[in-house]
Amino acid sequence: MKFFLASFAFVFFSFISCRTHYIPNQGRSQLSMTEEQAHLLDSILQFGLDHEALYTLIGDVKPMSSLVSFYYPIANTDSSLKTKGQVLDVKAKQPYLKKIQTIQKLMAQLNFPDLDFVVLPYQSAQGEMRIVQLSVVRVSKLDSLLQKQQSFFGQFGLVPGADPVVVLSMIEGADRYERNRGYGYLFGYPDHAIDFFIDATETYDKTGNFVKRNFFNIPAYAGREGFFVYANASDYKPSIIDSTIYYKSQSILEDYSKSRSKYLNSDSTVRAYKLLQDYYSGKIK
Repeated sequence: MKFFLASFAFVFFSFISCRTHYIPNQGRSQLSMTEEQAHLLDSILQFGLDHEALYTLIGDVKPMSSLVSFYYPIANTDSSLKTKGQVLDVKAKQPYLKKIQTIQKLMAQLNFPDLDFVVLPYQSAQGEMRIVQLSVVRVSKLDSLLQKQQSFFGQFGLVPGADPVVVLSMIEGADRYERNRGYGYLFGYPDHAIDFFIDATETYDKTGNFVKRNFFNIPAYAGREGFFVYANASDYKPSIIDSTIYYKSQSILEDYSKSRSKYLNSDSTVRAYKLLQDYYSGKIK
């Protein structure tokens, strides 16, 4: 499974402006944020639109997509504290906790039909570094997935209508193989690719032998390879399932590419929030 790491976290270190920036939200309550936060929001959404999250943000190809990963040095590395209530040096780590809170508040303000933005800390840590993953979920597509794959998701008590936060939390905390399969379904990979990945992983774990594979790439605006991609057996021939995913995604990408140039700032960044706002209001066809 591939999670894309981005460098947006540094923006938080420059939150020095007290000016408030208002972004209209189509008759709903306005988004109120500092200029740095507004810039961060556009950066996150542009990164998603330019990469495979496009196929969740304005398409229904992927039930879920990763937007950006943030790394914070908040994880416990002292085993003697595992039975204690006082674990984190709150005073020293407060800036990182506030940044997580800022992300949550920022994304909670968004109100696009059928989309839910989830801020989820990963269960495992890398030393003291904890990954806080920001993802976007298309709720109707998630419900359809939970129904279609109920033999898998049902074991966790996950059924259509489940809160995306609950779904992601259960899968994140699952056994390694179940976690990989669950994320495979959520990320919109076809069943045959998920089965291959799990079988190949099990073979490697048991024998140490790496299973040869080929990769099927669906282009994104950022590049034709390496973004929305999954592995197949080396002798696998693309099927109608792969073609359907490819051409449906290609159509979405072509429409986005045509619209994107109309939302460029002078520095070539994209007014991504405005683009999504216009898309969901019907101004972009």
